[in-house]
Amino acid sequence: MAKSPFPEFDFKWPNFDQSFFERFTVPGIDTQALMESQRKNIEALVNANRKAAEGYANMMRRQGEIMSETMQAIQESVGDLMKANSGKDLPKKQAELVEKTVGRAFKHMRELADMAVSANSDAFKIMRDRASESVEELRALTDKMSSGKK
Repeated sequence: MAKSPFPEFDFKWPNFDQSFFERFTVPGIDTQALMESQRKNIEALVNANRKAAEGYANMMRRQGEIMSETMQAIQESVGDLMKANSGKDLPKKQAELVEKTVGRAFKHMRELADMAVSANSDAFKIMRDRASESVEELRALTDKMSSGKK
């Protein structure tokens, strides 16, 4: 990795060099608390993204399973229709096939929608909880500032 032309801005991600921030201290503001709050925000974002990615990976895996099940069902249905091709049984078999196929499609759509909602809800909960914590941290920090403590 090339050396930065601005070494004072070289961050050691994810552990920021605290001495960098100490050069920019503002009286009455706890920079350490601000840094910790931002670290928690980033951690929550990473966790939320991880949770969503896991949920969508599960959903994609299930879509593959559904595709395999569907292909097998098509093979079985074609066999049934070929056997019923005598004429009078064919419309009945076709109606049964449509009913079964539509029912299965709706069931799978519902299952995949529930998986997507679950993935998004889990990720949202992580971010919502972190937002609440962040508001409390900000409130505590402003209370410290107004009381003149650091």
